[in-house]
Amino acid sequence: MIDYAVTLEFDKETENKIQEMIDEVARATGYDYMKQSKIPPHVTVSALEGDNEAALLSEMESIAETLNKGSVFFANIGIFNPLVIYLGPVMNEFLQDTCRTVNERLLQYASVGNRGRYLPNQWVPHTAIAVKLTPDALKEAFAIVQKKFSAFGATAERIVLARAEPYEELRSWELK
Repeated sequence: MIDYAVTLEFDKETENKIQEMIDEVARATGYDYMKQSKIPPHVTVSALEGDNEAALLSEMESIAETLNKGSVFFANIGIFNPLVIYLGPVMNEFLQDTCRTVNERLLQYASVGNRGRYLPNQWVPHTAIAVKLTPDALKEAFAIVQKKFSAFGATAERIVLARAEPYEELRSWELK
């Protein structure tokens, strides 16, 4: 079984702003998994396991045709203790609907991945700044992000189907 992720990616200004934080934390802490893996800033809306990639791509094509660009408002810094520091968007109708739609449609062709953490009503939307941190690196990362972060709005412009480990984008669709 292959692990897949469906992600939302942002407008260029937002991507650059978040990437700067990712890069600065990586330089300061030495934890550069996001950068080394070439994972762009994103919000994951579904995690799946499956072996029918063609069916997932076909269904994603159909899903993408129905989705519009959406607003995302980043309001907080969060952690999944002790490994991850992230920017937290406010849950809104766009994020809820996208998560629900993608999961309902793709789970016809794959099974739930990542222990169900990306299912509707079980999901904490987030944009990782650094992952696989030690407790000390997490403290250092938090201090950096705290200095750089203030709440901001973004636009989700693309939806992506990717293999998750290692990260490999399979296809990206522009939202209407």
